[in-house]
Amino acid sequence: MALGGNDGDAHSELAELLAKQPYTVAIGGLTLAVDEDVFPPDLGRCARNMATICAGYGARRALEMGCGSGYLALALKQSGVGDVWAADVHDPAVECARRNAAQNAHVGPVTVVRSDLFDAIPTSLTFDLVAFNQPFAPSSGGVLCGCGPDGGYRLTRRFLIEAESRLALDGVAVMAFSDRAPPEHDPARIAKELGYHVTTLLNAYYSESHNFIYEIRPKR
Repeated sequence: MALGGNDGDAHSELAELLAKQPYTVAIGGLTLAVDEDVFPPDLGRCARNMATICAGYGARRALEMGCGSGYLALALKQSGVGDVWAADVHDPAVECARRNAAQNAHVGPVTVVRSDLFDAIPTSLTFDLVAFNQPFAPSSGGVLCGCGPDGGYRLTRRFLIEAESRLALDGVAVMAFSDRAPPEHDPARIAKELGYHVTTLLNAYYSESHNFIYEIRPKR
């Protein structure tokens, strides 16, 4: 999600999309508002790759963590997930996701909450799938689209520690990474440190970087 390392082309694309905000984009049958200071869901291929992969799980209850515009949550609802939640700590993202849920009501309801990771999500709920297109590294130049110093290793570790008790018995987290960011921020490495089982679902080279999507599953 957030950019780091040698990513000049990606930064250029992000700068162009941020300059357009607010704008509207159509992705896979969804019409999405992208408000000011909300991370663009149409940046690169990562979000769309995650949506395709996550749809294959056939989850009954799913959560998009760090939802931004709410694209992944709406794509999950569109794929047939019965109960979908979306969470973000960044107020502009929460409002944008709520508006997108309302204007894409044809796919069904999505519950959008302001939450610092799982803090505002009822502890009674467990999820078959949690998708988190997290910041790949801490921001080095202030806060951008809600992404600031709590990124990369620190945020990913905090998320995975909290996620274990929020995943259903066979539940999984799906996370992305690009080697534009330093390797210490790789969710696969952090998950293995914490005792999770990690499967690489996608390893593709584009935008002059290696891009990954992982399934992260507690060892129970």
